[in-house]
Amino acid sequence: MFFTEQKLERRINELSAYRYRETIALNEWFFAVDEEKANGVQHAPSLTGTDVIRQGDRWKGRDLYVWLSKRISIPAEWKERKVVGLFDFGKTGGGNNSGFESLLYVNGVPFQGVDSNHQEAFLPAEYSGTDVELIFRLWSGLEGGGIPTEQEHQLKRAELAWLDPAVDDLYFNARAVLGTVKVLTEDRPEKQKLLKALNHAFMLIDWSHPGSDLFYASVHAAATELAESLAEMDKTSEITVTAIGHTHIDVAWLWRLTHTREKAARSFSTVLQLMEQFPEYVFLQTQPQLYAYIKADYPEIFAKIKERVKEGRWEAGGAMWL
Repeated sequence: MFFTEQKLERRINELSAYRYRETIALNEWFFAVDEEKANGVQHAPSLTGTDVIRQGDRWKGRDLYVWLSKRISIPAEWKERKVVGLFDFGKTGGGNNSGFESLLYVNGVPFQGVDSNHQEAFLPAEYSGTDVELIFRLWSGLEGGGIPTEQEHQLKRAELAWLDPAVDDLYFNARAVLGTVKVLTEDRPEKQKLLKALNHAFMLIDWSHPGSDLFYASVHAAATELAESLAEMDKTSEITVTAIGHTHIDVAWLWRLTHTREKAARSFSTVLQLMEQFPEYVFLQTQPQLYAYIKADYPEIFAKIKERVKEGRWEAGGAMWL
């Protein structure tokens, strides 16, 4: 059983990259240092000139802001697809500001945060067949309260692709099943049932032609098989788990207040984009001070939050202002 788990873990990891199809490299970007470091930039500037950065290039700084800008063309034939931008600028850090943070603007308007935990940016379907300007405002971070240190970052990945929903479902369902298998004890019958279902589904995948039509057809069949197997399993637990989204943002911690305000914009815009993808997603934010910052700095984001509050999808709770 141990070797079966090992094999499946490797196959699941290998499957991850195949979620993205017809990948287009976004290699060359205009690059400029943001000397003003202004808070609440509501409309990003279009960059021109000869200063460019390419995939693999690095930059470094402490409390450094930079702009990256690129105009892209989204294929018209992707109109029925889930178009996604894939971005990696290096490690964000362990939650203590020792790494980059960034806000993505689409056609000049704040769109969502991008960091090592949020590397996907799904673009609206209506953009297919059009040119779109992507602009990043990246912050280098500080050092998490330690000795002042320059942080080094890299344009490790910048790509455009479309997401294959079936492959994506199989990947995340498989991760959840294997994760459950690992924490169940050997005497639990669910452990064997889950492992058997997962192994049987992955046996359907034709790994001899990765990336081919035959491969994707087999992955789609495996996704259906696993989903059906899980649906047929007895649900005997009396426990119901309900989860709600939340982000805790320290207002005065190992950064300045301006960084708090920018972090709120990145986090809240990301939540709004998640709500576009998942209508059932509900979010809770309990700090009125952050709402006050957003209202002053990014009124368009604040207006969208108000809409979600009216819909009952965004809960503004909490018993304290801060």
